[in-house]
Amino acid sequence: GKYMMKTVTHKEQILLKKMLKKYHDHIVSNPGTLLVRFLGLHCLSVRKDRKAGKGSAVQKVYFVVMNNMFNTPFEIHRRYDLKGSWVGRVTTGEFDPSVALKDLDFTKANEKIRVGEERKAKLVAQIERDSSFLKENNVIDYSLLLGIYQLGSSGEDCVEAKEIALEKVKADARGDPRENFQRDSSLGLKGASTATTGEITVRLSPTEEFNHHEVPVHQAQMGGMLSSDQKALYFLGIIDILTPYDGRKHLEHWFKALRYDSKGVSCCPPAMYAERFNQFMKDAIA
Repeated sequence: GKYMMKTVTHKEQILLKKMLKKYHDHIVSNPGTLLVRFLGLHCLSVRKDRKAGKGSAVQKVYFVVMNNMFNTPFEIHRRYDLKGSWVGRVTTGEFDPSVALKDLDFTKANEKIRVGEERKAKLVAQIERDSSFLKENNVIDYSLLLGIYQLGSSGEDCVEAKEIALEKVKADARGDPRENFQRDSSLGLKGASTATTGEITVRLSPTEEFNHHEVPVHQAQMGGMLSSDQKALYFLGIIDILTPYDGRKHLEHWFKALRYDSKGVSCCPPAMYAERFNQFMKDAIA
């Protein structure tokens, strides 16, 4: 679907309201931001009866509505949740495409986000601006959510991709506002790219510009980024941006640093977290 809902803690909703003005300003001044787009913060009051007939208590449940970064008709073959840390950042069990792999899985598989030097420079610059914003707002524990659609992984995939692409081109030509293929904050269409596998040619986006707005580099081809070798389509964004580095997190970092490499634990001060995150992304993007 186009939207997602997620419950948040009382502490997280306080942080969101506190940084809302700065968050809005950052989104406006950085149209290519990778930060998750929050569309609403809501609260439900749930009344629970107490035991032994002692009246009732009201519990508040907070949740946010946000854009779905994987709002695409293409199947996500692999997904990663990347923080830049390495202590405990590995998944166990059999591979499941619906479960996000982690940093050590990404490194062990020799994965790279292959987009070429020009797009890498733009992407890294935007990630640095986004992480700087989060650092200034005392936020940690965020991650880059990466989804990979592998073009030509089978003949059926190629045919499916071609059919989807053709339907999108037709919808754009009709200008049908009811279609989910129009350019918006979650699906950007700009430029034209093709991927050829065997005798199948897949057109990934039309050349038409919409509304005279620049589409973010990470959403420029069918809502994602076509790899430089034209074998993969990447969908990515920065999520989980509501964890403050408070006293409890400070103690967590101190305790874990006694047992593990302090540079490798996920919980660390905002400046250290942002620097490590940025370095990991520079190495991951090629």
